[in-house]
Amino acid sequence: MAWRKVAFACLAIIASGPIRAQEQMPDSTLSLNAVVVTGTRTEKRLSEAPVLTTVVTQREVEKAGATSFLEALEDNIPGIVSEPNGMGNNLRIKGLNSRYILFLVDGERLVSEGAGGNVNLDQIDVNSIKRVEVINGAASALYGSNAVGAVINIITKEPEEPFSAGCNVTYQSHNTLNARIFAESKLEKMKTQASIYRNSSDGFGGDGSGAYAAKYADWGGNMKLGFKLNGRMDANLTGRYFRHESFNPAGSLNTTHPLTHTISLGGNYGYISPEGRYRLRASVNFDKYFDLNWYESQAESHLENTASYISSRILNIFNPNEKWEIVAGFEQNHEENYATTTLGPEPTRKALDDLNLFGQAQWTPLTGFDVIGGARYTHNFQFGSVLTPKLSLMYRKKDLTLRAGTGTAFRAPSIKELYYDFDHQGMFWVYGNPDLQAEHGLYNSVSAEYNGSWTYASATAYRNDIRNKITQYDVVNPVGGLEKYYKNVSSATITGVDLNLSVILWKHLFLKGSYSFCDAKDNADGKQLSGNVRHSGTASATWNGNFFHGPWSLQLANRFTSPRLYESDGETANSKPYNIWKVTFTKQFRLRRNVLELTLKCDNLFNFHDVTFINPGRQYLAGIRYIFK
Repeated sequence: MAWRKVAFACLAIIASGPIRAQEQMPDSTLSLNAVVVTGTRTEKRLSEAPVLTTVVTQREVEKAGATSFLEALEDNIPGIVSEPNGMGNNLRIKGLNSRYILFLVDGERLVSEGAGGNVNLDQIDVNSIKRVEVINGAASALYGSNAVGAVINIITKEPEEPFSAGCNVTYQSHNTLNARIFAESKLEKMKTQASIYRNSSDGFGGDGSGAYAAKYADWGGNMKLGFKLNGRMDANLTGRYFRHESFNPAGSLNTTHPLTHTISLGGNYGYISPEGRYRLRASVNFDKYFDLNWYESQAESHLENTASYISSRILNIFNPNEKWEIVAGFEQNHEENYATTTLGPEPTRKALDDLNLFGQAQWTPLTGFDVIGGARYTHNFQFGSVLTPKLSLMYRKKDLTLRAGTGTAFRAPSIKELYYDFDHQGMFWVYGNPDLQAEHGLYNSVSAEYNGSWTYASATAYRNDIRNKITQYDVVNPVGGLEKYYKNVSSATITGVDLNLSVILWKHLFLKGSYSFCDAKDNADGKQLSGNVRHSGTASATWNGNFFHGPWSLQLANRFTSPRLYESDGETANSKPYNIWKVTFTKQFRLRRNVLELTLKCDNLFNFHDVTFINPGRQYLAGIRYIFK
């Protein structure tokens, strides 16, 4: 009986440890006083955002022990399917691939790398994330092309102390090592931030037994400079660099391996009028991706492809009175691809340009009732013009918020869909179609949201109709060769329901769950879109405490999906359903102003394996993070 008394005494000490309000209430949970920007391009409290927004916070990522941006998404957004293929890492959400998902960093789009519109999410340093904002459905009125299925906006950290610096290291199974160092400062008129990181792994698989991932080494860095010119003007510069190199397995006959670089540079200038009713921000952002082959015997690289994207914007925000907020702007985009073989037999450069005018007005005729309307006019120099209007309604009464909206979206055909012209290793020819038109989407949704003292719940029903969809089809030429072409001949209808629930018990235990039902049909044959999962969800239980110089947390988390369609040797097959569990323990030690944090994690707790699931099985992780101020 003595050991029981000791155990109960220890539990009582842990449970009675003082926890500050932000540690009880989820900084990692939905604090509806949090500020979001993605749904309106203006700062709004989450409870007042006219578009239902899913937020993943910095502490939520840390408590889950996420080592990548993709893992942070999978932990919190149901229905995400990652399908690495010959065109890169293709992410699917609700049956739509990367072409229909707009990825932003601090409001600026990331350049796509592959034919499928793929973006290498490893270029996002997970330790630089302050929060991630996700909105589903059409958002072309504010963001233009590709914002058809979802917009994912990564908001990066800003300096908060006069000076701080630190480092973090995690070591995981398969000799996976992530390391980072950073330094930052925030003075009265200037802020600076710089970090560098290296991630590497020995990879796994390759023995023919199932999933395989190559050995790789990544290098990256981030930089921010900010200046307050006076009380009403500011200027900011940003930069990112990412280098990814994946290696051939031992015994491979390949004499080359891929090497890529991504560079991003941006600058913006802001002005606020003396009375604060008028705000102006002008910005320019540039992204460029380099795709190379490294010739191992010659120890040199050969450039194969580049993709670049430059965007300039003027954004105006005007608040004439308490009932109106008006957002208007002008945007210019230039996209360019260079290819040595895929755009023709000779090295070729192709480009696309568009000009945009957009505006949105939010009107509050009655307390708690908002009407939001907006539209974007886009003139694309390839296919002409497109208008994408939207309308949203929001009603708030105490803890209940009701929203309804309808919006249109479009996806411009990519340079490769327009201009492809190459022989794919003698197996078939691929041809682009310069006469392609933009795809169009119509998104309708209704949602209800409740936020009580200890409970948060939301439910959303939606329908997304996509027409003029671009599809690749096969033609056998007269001599028996296979040719692939693109046409606007398809359409899809996506309907579904999303449910979210968060509950705080006993001030220490935080329960969170989400469920998504998605019926994503190809209207031509009535089948589910490839990669879609009809049922998916996430769940977690996090116990928060405070003991021995700082807080700790213990989290058990799960994500699950129903079977999905996938392509295997030209045939369509169903994958297995899966449940992935992980357990994570974090402990902070507050040493005066400094912070030391330890993380221990076991991922894929029950060692799930499937040929369609790119995962090495059960993995163990240990990490340490130190910050001094």
